[in-house]
Amino acid sequence: MIAGIAYPYPAKYKNYNSLPTNEYAVVFRLSEVYLMKAEALIALNVCQQAQDNINQIRKRAGLMDIQSLDPIVLREALIKEWRSEYFAEWGHRWFDLKRWGLIDQVLTDSKPNWKATAQWLPIPLSEIQTNIFLIQNPGYDD
Repeated sequence: MIAGIAYPYPAKYKNYNSLPTNEYAVVFRLSEVYLMKAEALIALNVCQQAQDNINQIRKRAGLMDIQSLDPIVLREALIKEWRSEYFAEWGHRWFDLKRWGLIDQVLTDSKPNWKATAQWLPIPLSEIQTNIFLIQNPGYDD
């Protein structure tokens, strides 16, 4: 609650009563398979099958089918489905935005201090010293 206004909080996988662990849980849902397949099919311009995969997920949610077979429209629908289906789940959005080359566009709009170099991690110095062909990622040059 902020200033007396209650906001939704995504806590569907949080278990506050569990013991500490060093293990990571992997959650892999059938909808992810449909979306990955649709994404690959759009890239291959196999739009009817891509549409079928997207609509399979939309039907389950009680949403209307996507009618278009235009690859641009399907890609936009796919991006929206990924965003809706995996809201606040395990960092999916971060990797999706990176994969689609949209991370700067989306995060520049929502984070005033966003720097494009934040999308990369530093390469450990030991790796750079081992391989003379490695170059440090931008933003970590010191």
